[in-house]
Amino acid sequence: MKVGDLVHMPGQTLIKGEPPHIGIVIEETDERAHSRSWKRKRVGIMWNDNLGQVDWEPRDWLEVIK
Repeated sequence: MKVGDLVHMPGQTLIKGEPPHIGIVIEETDERAHSRSWKRKRVGIMWNDNLGQVDWEPRDWLEVIK
């Protein structure tokens, strides 16, 4: 997984009729979070339904769209 990859969350629970969320990897790690190990295991994602905000998602929850 690298900056620019499109991703989704395969295990995501959706409301009936809601399309799956697609995101783009903005940051691979938070360089400011050296003392916070949880952010080193997360990826900065900008989701299609939440433009303008980066969410830090667990790397293990994401799958690259090929």
